[in-house]
Amino acid sequence: MATATPMTARPELSEDGGYDVTVVTPSLNQAAFIEQTLTSVLGQEGVSVQYIVVDGGSEDGTPAILERYKAELHTLIVEPDEGQADALRKGFALAEGQICCYLNSDDYLLPGSLQRVVRYFKDHPGVDVVYGHRIFVDENDSFLKYWILPQHIDYLMKRWDYIPQECAFWRRSAMLAVGGIDPRWQFAMDYDFFVRLMQRGRRFARWNVFLGAFRQHQASKTSSLMSTVGIEEVEKVRKRHGIRIRSLDWGLAAALHGSILCMSWLYKALFGRPNRAG
Repeated sequence: MATATPMTARPELSEDGGYDVTVVTPSLNQAAFIEQTLTSVLGQEGVSVQYIVVDGGSEDGTPAILERYKAELHTLIVEPDEGQADALRKGFALAEGQICCYLNSDDYLLPGSLQRVVRYFKDHPGVDVVYGHRIFVDENDSFLKYWILPQHIDYLMKRWDYIPQECAFWRRSAMLAVGGIDPRWQFAMDYDFFVRLMQRGRRFARWNVFLGAFRQHQASKTSSLMSTVGIEEVEKVRKRHGIRIRSLDWGLAAALHGSILCMSWLYKALFGRPNRAG
């Protein structure tokens, strides 16, 4: 799968003098994947991007890769941190874009995603957060499966951590209103952030488009921590925000998960594998 050609200069500001989008990438020892992450952002066209990378002190080949792309980044921070959520806090503290998102250093955006997202927010001024469908790929960038979500329902998404973070985008004003990413979390920082936005009445929308690729590999946090720290932190988020799981909710969760699997299988049956994932 081809990677985008790196830009030769930082993007120009948008017409109103600011950046359209701020993208933050927290980084630590993902040399095998981070270049594709970087080029997937730097290769976005038709949009002004403030790209901030926060590296916690990688000891593999990541520093050499970041050095090659340093001139094309708005900001590169290389210093020890307290984990992924702390790195995100540092990055978003510098955010100037009207729209924000974060992209982990083993995932990537699909071509044209940011331009489409900027247009979506302009066309839907009442929406604070939008997310789309994701594609799963493996460590070799081979397609694994689709992840197609139904229409957004606050009640379900408050209770179940299903929003695909690499495909989610929000207005910076909404992020500031709820205090941004909470650095106390090791795994569930995105779930906590989205729940706080919903609790404050911010409007979410699921958009029927593919926006990003999630990489499934043995070294990823999701693979290594989901069954331990992940489950524990998700439950702590629920308790912190007073979210109760009733008996009926387990049935709703099974129906939600079943609909995702069914729609994803049907999409693959109808349209096959993507021609390219990135």
